[in-house]
Amino acid sequence: MRIEPVYVVRVRPTDVGARVSLRMISGPDQYRDVVGELISWSGGILRVRRRDGTVTAVREDALVAGKVVPAAPPRRPARHPPASRIGVLELEEIANRGWSGFESEWLAERPGGWLLRASDGFTGRANSVLPLGDPGLPLPEALDRVRIWYGRRGLPARFQVPLPAHAELDQALGELGWLIRDRTQVLTAPVETVLADRSTGAELPELVVEAAPSADWLALYRYRGGPLPPVGVRQLMQAERAVFASLRSDRATVAVARGALVAGWIGITAVEVAVTTRRRGLGGHIVRELCGWAAATGPEPAHSAYLQVQHDNSAALALYQRLGFQRHHDYQYRLDPATP
Repeated sequence: MRIEPVYVVRVRPTDVGARVSLRMISGPDQYRDVVGELISWSGGILRVRRRDGTVTAVREDALVAGKVVPAAPPRRPARHPPASRIGVLELEEIANRGWSGFESEWLAERPGGWLLRASDGFTGRANSVLPLGDPGLPLPEALDRVRIWYGRRGLPARFQVPLPAHAELDQALGELGWLIRDRTQVLTAPVETVLADRSTGAELPELVVEAAPSADWLALYRYRGGPLPPVGVRQLMQAERAVFASLRSDRATVAVARGALVAGWIGITAVEVAVTTRRRGLGGHIVRELCGWAAATGPEPAHSAYLQVQHDNSAALALYQRLGFQRHHDYQYRLDPATP
């Protein structure tokens, strides 16, 4: 007589952040195991980051066993490929984990396809569809579902289209009348390149890195020329590991930046220098110092950095190019023409 194995699921949404071992159904009488850090559990999908940095999506209804397991023993740092060699969609997936929506859901419950994100309308990235693969539906039906999903949240339907990876989708949306908004360049650099001419003089402001933005950090940062709205503070924290850097001189905060540590990458956003201390190189200094801090931070030190800059921001592009950043790819938004 055949004895069927007994499986027990002992993993709960409250275990996000823990190392887990999961078993899922992969076919008739077939199972697949995955071990790694449980980084999210929402919309019926569990996402597990494996030790090699890849992320595996597990459908909740395919989960047959699971438990929390001890942390993996430390290992020697791996040799990483140049920042320029990472794929467009792979980097966009990392960037999403560094600036995610308050809620996110895979279209048609198809992990790795189109990721729908919403954050009460604050920022385009957190309130747009990120196409990482095939939606699993004919385009007209997929677009209808996108409109319904965003319409229920009182938001316009919008895509963040990585280029050239999804040039065909971008062309199809254009032919349907979807409007172009905010062309953006994604820049990358090896951390060691950014640190090549790092200064260590005592006259430079002190770097302070915190897990949440301080009152001084928030007072200095300007979003599109104005103060950060209340929803913005919550969005700044939407990352697997967000950090907030400040340069302080004579007890005054003279520059700020936000970092997001994901899979050996430091994503840098929200760089701001006080009006009274501009043209002193503090923008470049805080980027270098944040990269240096990330490269020395365990358990997975940063080997590369990325930034997103609007294509017409010539001053920012020149600054980052001087630091060693190079253009990796672009993305642009496509806005539903039916938006009021």
